[in-house]
Amino acid sequence: MNSFVTLTDAQAEIVVLRSRFLSFVYHIESEEEGAARLAELRKRYFDATHVCYAYVADIAGNVCKSSDDGEPASTAGAPILSVLTGGGYRQAMIAVVRYFGGTKLGVGGLVRTYTDAALAAVEKAEKRTLVMSDVYDAEVSYQLFGKIKNTVANRGGKITNIEYGNGVRFTVAIPATCDVLGELIDITGGKTNFIHRGNRYEIY
Repeated sequence: MNSFVTLTDAQAEIVVLRSRFLSFVYHIESEEEGAARLAELRKRYFDATHVCYAYVADIAGNVCKSSDDGEPASTAGAPILSVLTGGGYRQAMIAVVRYFGGTKLGVGGLVRTYTDAALAAVEKAEKRTLVMSDVYDAEVSYQLFGKIKNTVANRGGKITNIEYGNGVRFTVAIPATCDVLGELIDITGGKTNFIHRGNRYEIY
C-alpha cells in the first residue's frame, strides 16, 4: 500500500434523550495499543453504563474489532466500525462512553446515535495521509544544500535531521512513487553518496 489515511486523537460529546455519549478517537499502531487505550477509558469512566468501541489497527485494514459492551447486538460497535471503514481510516480507534439517561433509544436510535457520536469525534480529528517513502542520509556543501532542499520540496519530499558543520548533514524522505534520487545525484555531480536507510511511512 503506497499510502493510507489515519486520524489524530480527538474527542466530542453529544446528548440524546438525556443520555450522554462521550466519543474518543485515537491513533493506534497495534491491537495492544488499542487495548491499553480502552483500559484507560474504563478506568477513567468506571461508572459509565457502556464503553463501546471499534478499531482498524493495521495499515491494510485486516485487523478490525468492535464491541457493543452490553448494548443490543450490532447497535454500537458495528456502527462505530462502519465510520472507520467507510472513511477508509487505518491505525485508528473510536470509543464511545455512554451514561444512560433513563430513556431507551431502541435499536434504530442506538445505531444512529453511536454513528453520530463517532462522526462527531472524527470531525474534530485531523486527517493525516501517510505515504510510503524511501529514506536517505547524506552530507553536502552549504551551497548545494539549498538546491537539494528546493528540489526535494518541489517533488513532494521533505528533509529532516539537519545538522550544520563543515557541510550539511540531513535525512531526506521521498515518496516511493517519485523518482527524484537521480536529480539529487546530478545536483551534486555524482560526488555525494545518498545512503538508503530503508522505507517507512511519512506525513507530508
